[in-house]
Amino acid sequence: MRENNRPGYPRTARVVEVDRGDPSLHIHRFEVRTDDIEPNTLLSEHSTEQEALDAKHRYEDPALED
Repeated sequence: MRENNRPGYPRTARVVEVDRGDPSLHIHRFEVRTDDIEPNTLLSEHSTEQEALDAKHRYEDPALED
């Protein structure tokens, strides 16, 4: 049995672009989501796509497991 409640590997995530607030302001955020825990679970939210892709990589990389 796992000592923590994190899902085992392989883990998969996806980056989803979402619009926030007034559409005329064009405020975009990037969410990292997974179905490994429960369907469409939000893992994190970022202001840039690159930050979200970095977070996705960290979530999926088994070499980074504690």
